[in-house]
Amino acid sequence: MVKSRSAGVSPIPEMPPPEINGLLPEVPGGETNLLPEALTHTDLKVWFTVPLNSHPEVAEETVELFVDGSQDALVTRRWNQPIEDSDRYLEVPQAWLRNNDGEHLFHYRVTIFNGSSADSFDLPMTLDTQPPLLVTGSTLNFPSEVLPPNPLTARYLEQNNDEVKAGLPDYTSPRPWDRITWYWGLTPHTQEQGGVIELDDTNFSEPLFITIAGQLIRDRGDGFRYVWYQVQDRAGNQSYRSDVVELDVAATPIPRNLPWPAIERAAGSGELQTLDPLLASTGGVVEVPNDAVIYPGEGIRVQWGEPGELGHWIADQAITPGQLRFSIPMKSVAAYIGKALWVSYGVMDDAGKEWPSMRRKLQVVNLSGLPTVQCNGLSGGSLSLRTVAATGAILKLNKWPLMTTDQWILLTMTGVGSGGQDSVFEVIRKRALTDQEVIGGIGGQNNVTVDKAFLNTLRRNAPLTGKVYVSFDGGRTWPPTAAPNFPLLQLTLID
Repeated sequence: MVKSRSAGVSPIPEMPPPEINGLLPEVPGGETNLLPEALTHTDLKVWFTVPLNSHPEVAEETVELFVDGSQDALVTRRWNQPIEDSDRYLEVPQAWLRNNDGEHLFHYRVTIFNGSSADSFDLPMTLDTQPPLLVTGSTLNFPSEVLPPNPLTARYLEQNNDEVKAGLPDYTSPRPWDRITWYWGLTPHTQEQGGVIELDDTNFSEPLFITIAGQLIRDRGDGFRYVWYQVQDRAGNQSYRSDVVELDVAATPIPRNLPWPAIERAAGSGELQTLDPLLASTGGVVEVPNDAVIYPGEGIRVQWGEPGELGHWIADQAITPGQLRFSIPMKSVAAYIGKALWVSYGVMDDAGKEWPSMRRKLQVVNLSGLPTVQCNGLSGGSLSLRTVAATGAILKLNKWPLMTTDQWILLTMTGVGSGGQDSVFEVIRKRALTDQEVIGGIGGQNNVTVDKAFLNTLRRNAPLTGKVYVSFDGGRTWPPTAAPNFPLLQLTLID
């Protein structure tokens, strides 16, 4: 609180407190009227006010500067002529400033020509001339993963939010608004500043870390880099520099080289490969190349075909853990018989991002060696109408490789009508194969027949042709009507 001290025969009005130029502004948790350390290297001017009823030409006047209520003046000044405003100061000796750290109260006492005197209000001021003290051998505490012999890699940054955190060792008397400046450069004596952190009144006593952004690390290049720090308090006192940490930086990102996958037993070395489905009758195998950039712990997903397509498959577990071979079910191979598909893989990084590989186009060729539909009761390639039972001629079709219930079948019999035109009978209308047919073939129960009534409408001694069409993709696509994809059954119908 401001104090008023007055004495003498004619009281002087209360005097304003001393003034000191350059005192730091108040901040939360900071010292009151802190004097910058830079102002303690010379005598300090303390400004005072001369009363209005001053007449030094009549008799000498004095001003005395007191500290902390002492009765002995620290500094005294006398004058017998009016003082210019620019000259109204006392000088605190530099030696006193450098040896009296802490908060002090300054006031002055003016005595004028007639012996009247008055004390000023107090001015608090804080001195701090001692630098923060680092523990001998202090260095920034980097994670062991980035300390030699380990390099600081792009992979580490990728796994750690694209930054490196280093702990700051304790030092003597941390205070609010201390500033820690750290340096990152090519030599142990680098002056290339990396960044500054400033403490506040809430965190100055907590464990401290500096955060080094990945972009700064990359911008300053690979190779050996040297890191150190220094602490400066709010008054400007600067600690000795810390010891240096040497880092071996290899932070330039390695390109995510993810070349196209290989399909076992497929032919071709370019983007397009072809696969004979008979070579994958128990399923396919996709192999991720050894030169793909995949880091330990990352996941791999092989994609066979496109989402929404029959046969699309995602394989995310290797056939043998730690290897790069992935199994594709036979059904997913069979669904693409006679068609092309895209095969690729993706690498899942630690952040959940998927890095896609180059895509490879695979043409699954048509099946060869397919069975021909058979007709009971043939004699020398002819079917005698007389021998056909009333329930119709029985047809059978053996099972074929890669046969699944996803496949659909259409079976027709075409003869020559009475007018000479083709006459077609749908023995099996388009439908999916059954589980029983996949196991034992078509017509194993003698339940696939050509109506005798239809056969009766046909010319005798004329061709009778059995045609089998199979859709390998669940009825989505079919071979052309004129080009069935199974071998033809070619008979002659006779009486």
